[in-house]
Amino acid sequence: MIKRQMASPPAPVVRAPVDVRGGSVQGSSSLQAQGVGAASVPQLRRDFWRSFKHYMEDSSSVRCARATTDGWMWHNADLTTGNLLSMIRVRLGEISVKYTLNDADADTVFSFLRAHRQEADAGFEQAPTWRPGGANSHVVEIRRPGDLLDFEAWPGQFGWLRRQLETFQLALWSLVGRVPPGGERRHWDQESFLRELCTWNPASLGPANAILDWALAHGAIVSWGSGRQCGSFSPTIPNRGFPYQLVSIRTDGTVVLLFRQLSNSPVFHETARRLDALERLNRVRYFALPDTVVDLRPSVPLNVLADDRSCTQFLHVLDWFRDTVKSS
Repeated sequence: MIKRQMASPPAPVVRAPVDVRGGSVQGSSSLQAQGVGAASVPQLRRDFWRSFKHYMEDSSSVRCARATTDGWMWHNADLTTGNLLSMIRVRLGEISVKYTLNDADADTVFSFLRAHRQEADAGFEQAPTWRPGGANSHVVEIRRPGDLLDFEAWPGQFGWLRRQLETFQLALWSLVGRVPPGGERRHWDQESFLRELCTWNPASLGPANAILDWALAHGAIVSWGSGRQCGSFSPTIPNRGFPYQLVSIRTDGTVVLLFRQLSNSPVFHETARRLDALERLNRVRYFALPDTVVDLRPSVPLNVLADDRSCTQFLHVLDWFRDTVKSS
């Protein structure tokens, strides 16, 4: 994996935390020795996150949510799926960065990521812990000792958190997809779509081209989107006045499954018909979507289809979809 070269960030500016008893806590190697009680810990956490946010604003493209008294802070790293957060655990004396998967695509994405674990782990200072869970809940986490009450250690902890967040960001961009920046609303076409996809998610070009080629070779109409942030196209099979679309391919490196739209169609309005489509999709390598998605618009990373086996299996589902629509 190629690591991003960055200039050395400025030294963190740490503001002295305020003890809820009213006094300003002096920076020392052991604030606990000064009698900081349990009532002070929430305020110290807020001060820690505030200082960390200021530091990140000056040194990183990973954005921080509002600083709170919680033991965690959410981050926006322009990932198409999953959640990235920093944590500080006072009782355990550690800090960590976590990538969590909790949505309908969680099992699919985690299965895909585990198959590419060596690639994903390569950029980290130490190997993260991978924890599969039940009910679409999975975690990848990296941790180290960190003492909230050691004020002088905060700058080093900020630097470590930043490095892990950026490593997660860079590794996940190439696997699950990167959200492009917003722009002007426009009508996309093949040239602009492929150019934008190549800029932000070049690893997704292979499966995107394969699906586009399938559409052109099988008489499907390629319907181009007009999104401001993401370009998209959908292979469309018209039948009796209804434009049937199973998927939408997007420049954020995702493939959206259009079950909600199909629920209003003559052929797929019955839940059983959409469950049939889902069952066929779940035969594609890595796919493991729950039945609840047949009324929704779930998405999965386009890179899931980057290998020949997965892509061929997916195109067979498109063959079945076209034949089903045409024969109805």
